[in-house]
Amino acid sequence: MHYRTSPHNKILLHESKINNVTIKIEHQYYYALFNIETEIEEFNNAWDTVEIDLGIKTLSTLSNGQKIANLDTTAEDRKIKKYYRRLSKKKYRSNRYNKTLKTLGKWITKKQNKLNDTYHKLSNYIVKNYDIICMEDLDIKELFEEKKFSSFLQTIGWRKLINMIKYKCQWYGKIFIQINRWYPSSKICSNCGYYNKDLKNEKEWTYPHCQKTHDRDINAAKNIHKQCLIDLINEKMNLWSRGIAQ
Repeated sequence: MHYRTSPHNKILLHESKINNVTIKIEHQYYYALFNIETEIEEFNNAWDTVEIDLGIKTLSTLSNGQKIANLDTTAEDRKIKKYYRRLSKKKYRSNRYNKTLKTLGKWITKKQNKLNDTYHKLSNYIVKNYDIICMEDLDIKELFEEKKFSSFLQTIGWRKLINMIKYKCQWYGKIFIQINRWYPSSKICSNCGYYNKDLKNEKEWTYPHCQKTHDRDINAAKNIHKQCLIDLINEKMNLWSRGIAQ
């Protein structure tokens, strides 16, 4: 049985109430899943907001101009394809089949661990340093149906990153907002509000009204910022109105 844990997890298990433990086998490796009850201390207020625009070539762009590159899993993806091909040529459940299956599982696990480690660090950084976090509500299922995006999305793992940020906001007392997926964040000038309906795949352009030159991703993140604040204010006003009505 392969068993690995970090010092943080050891402390967490020691200080928490363990409800139950489930043993599972994944890619011929054994894992112990602990269901625990614990107290989570909220992060201090950072007094700052951030808007995140997810992309294909760049994993994410923050409204402050910071760009976060995609994780390079080329080596793992190459090995996974290689051993999938080998597996298809082996006799089912033969010794060689089982040996190849175990090697394939090793590379799949290595890729998953690499993604999890990177996304946990990134989501922790974002949630710790910002109080209000805004993103687009992307229809990832629909994007997967488009052949030109599906292979990229399988490697990037947008849904994993979004879910991590979302539940960590709940844990640590931060605000997470997703704007309507149809909001044209890339086509609106964040400086003057001009709507460029003819915009295609340009990464940078100058708006005709204000002559402001924009990076497409940074401009989209700034627009997500504005729309998220509007949505947040509207939500708070609705809650306030209901309270008055009661």
